[in-house]
Amino acid sequence: MAKRMTGSKIVPQCDGCCLPDFSEGYCTAFDDPAYQWRNGECWGRCESPREMVRRLEDIVAYAGPGANIATIRRELEDWEKMARLLKGSGIA
Repeated sequence: MAKRMTGSKIVPQCDGCCLPDFSEGYCTAFDDPAYQWRNGECWGRCESPREMVRRLEDIVAYAGPGANIATIRRELEDWEKMARLLKGSGIA
């Protein structure tokens, strides 16, 4: 998925979310995951690859055909592959 280093490491509340890169220990969506949890929840939390696919599909649809969203389209393809693999293995 997105490979972007952020300013802060993930926090324990990130467990179960699809957005963190747990192998590297950072969130791929937010610069400061701890700040996202300041009110007890992270509005960006995503608990399934299928949900992430829907989010990215919405972004592509909202951007329209003329938008420069090649990076988002590639990320969408990655998440679609992940969702298919997990569904095929019976995990999701």
